[in-house]
Amino acid sequence: MTLTPTVKRLLAVTASLAMALSLAACGTAKTGEEAPGHRITLTITADKGWDENSTPAIVHIKGLDEDNASVDFYHAVKADKDGNKGTSEVEVDKGRYDIDVISPVNKDGSAYELFDTGDATEVAISDEQDEVTVDCQMTFISADKVTDDMLKAIVTDTKTAVENGDSTLKGDNGKAILDKLDSNVNANPNASDETKEDASKADEEVNVDSEPADTTSKPADKPSDGNASSSSSDSGNSNSGNSGNSGSSSGSSSNTGNSSGSDKPSKPAHQHSWKQHTAQKWVSNMVTVPDYETQKVAVGNRYIFFYDGYATDNINNAKAHAKELILAGVDDGYRTETIYETKQVQVGSHQEDHGHNETYVDYEYCDCGARR
Repeated sequence: MTLTPTVKRLLAVTASLAMALSLAACGTAKTGEEAPGHRITLTITADKGWDENSTPAIVHIKGLDEDNASVDFYHAVKADKDGNKGTSEVEVDKGRYDIDVISPVNKDGSAYELFDTGDATEVAISDEQDEVTVDCQMTFISADKVTDDMLKAIVTDTKTAVENGDSTLKGDNGKAILDKLDSNVNANPNASDETKEDASKADEEVNVDSEPADTTSKPADKPSDGNASSSSSDSGNSNSGNSGNSGSSSGSSSNTGNSSGSDKPSKPAHQHSWKQHTAQKWVSNMVTVPDYETQKVAVGNRYIFFYDGYATDNINNAKAHAKELILAGVDDGYRTETIYETKQVQVGSHQEDHGHNETYVDYEYCDCGARR
């Protein structure tokens, strides 16, 4: 079956972000026969950029059945020494589980896109199985494409994860993750001062030394009518009908003896609230533009007579004056001079782009970091 994390992180992105990007997919493969205990093997793969300097991919695992409703924890999966892949296991009870993934943040502030359709990712482990493998692919989002909203969501979700994580997110592990989160978020060119400050103060706001979250179920409180001990796991007390048996059944191997915190409210599946992210593109419009040059241009002639210095630029006037001189019996000779004027003269042309910027929607994003 193909799995789709409800909450993907960008980058995208925001994603889908962006996400506009090549999106990754998660899937499950079932292996194994009956064996004591059950486990989910988590295999996270990135196309590039994920290494020991990155924050881990953090997987959120939540029980969906009545018997495992109290299971709600986070587990960190680090990139291995060769980078771009990490594998880890968690022990769980049988049943159905939702699985979401929080994107890592790399040393330069880049992050990852995970495929998302708005539905929850679900896996199931039955009595006949001892293992379910979840494979998840992450697609790289460069630092300049990771938005501040995406980073803000990753910081918020990572703090929640450390607060409610198993041993991979507690103690020194949790401190190291929050330190890397601070450093890597601050390296992103799009991170706002508010987001940087939020990442920097994460280690002050999160209790990394609290008890790790339980990865197996706690039995819910039930009326003391004998039914509390009628489950298959308490077969020794089944159908006793004695209200006093509820105390004795608490010592069975399937119960924790701490029913008072067992009914942890189920977190509703995240519903994306999509917002439009706009960008601008140049729409070209090539036009021909004439080139001009200032030049002296001949616009006519001036006629100047030798005898009396008479001058005119009208040929008819010049002829009439020459006739008058001839009748008077004097010299009718003259000389001509070219008349110039300064004008703008076209000497060629060139091409210019008289286009304009056009605003368009390049992707839709959610404040959780998802993009499409």
